[in-house]
Amino acid sequence: MLSPKPPIVSPPLVHLNHVIIYVDEQTSSAIAQSAFMKNEFAAFEAGHVVIEDGAGWSGLYIDGEQTYVEIFGPSQASANGNLIGDAGVCLGVDHPGELEEARALLQASGDISCPDLVRRQLNGEEIPWFRYVDLDDSDAARASFTVSIMEYDQHFLKRSRPGLAAGQDGITRKQYNAARFRPERYLKDIIEVTLALEPVETIRFGRQLVALGYVQMPEGETEIFSSHQLTLRLIPRTASLKGVVALKLSLLKKKEGETIYRFGEESVLRFDDAHTASWLFGLH
Repeated sequence: MLSPKPPIVSPPLVHLNHVIIYVDEQTSSAIAQSAFMKNEFAAFEAGHVVIEDGAGWSGLYIDGEQTYVEIFGPSQASANGNLIGDAGVCLGVDHPGELEEARALLQASGDISCPDLVRRQLNGEEIPWFRYVDLDDSDAARASFTVSIMEYDQHFLKRSRPGLAAGQDGITRKQYNAARFRPERYLKDIIEVTLALEPVETIRFGRQLVALGYVQMPEGETEIFSSHQLTLRLIPRTASLKGVVALKLSLLKKKEGETIYRFGEESVLRFDDAHTASWLFGLH
């Protein structure tokens, strides 16, 4: 007797755009001052972003081909109303209209807000940057973990980067990152995120991921959600493990020589093999 074929799972509409990690001053400073991070590992920037009405934020940016890491130290955490150990996951879509499609899929899993538009100040002008919806609990007094889905404005690249050739001015994550991605360096992309969350956060985020097409695979106390591009591992939050505790990264080339880099006492970048590296946060 033939075994039944596994169900065909369509690729999810949404993929990882970036992760947000709030770290202590020692970790933030060590990353910002690391010659390896700035000159060898990936595209790196200590940047300041200005949006409408003069608001904005400052952070450290480590860019891959389609994904990136956004790191905030204590001063920006305080300005944002966050604490060290807080985190965010920003999912994204690659085609116009897919934000609304994702929002429709999520309606059954809870109340989803209407999309908001963020405008960015560039060259003295405010231009549409991206639309997004928040997926976190709007009733919570303070969210230690946030989730959103974003869709770049289809005209943003053309307006912000004059001279783009045809085919370079879309809204895909790869097109957006192209101006900064450094293919001669090590980092390709984030392929796995491990998050230490409260039980209510795990339940809500897991329900949303399933609604968006991710496949759920429980493993003991860990809830695993996977697509063909990304794995999310949700573990219980503890006193020492909060928010983003590990990133698994795909590499463009093998790292020779030194394979372990420490940033303060609570962050370690470790090259595992020729194809992957792990970046750990918390007590290790």
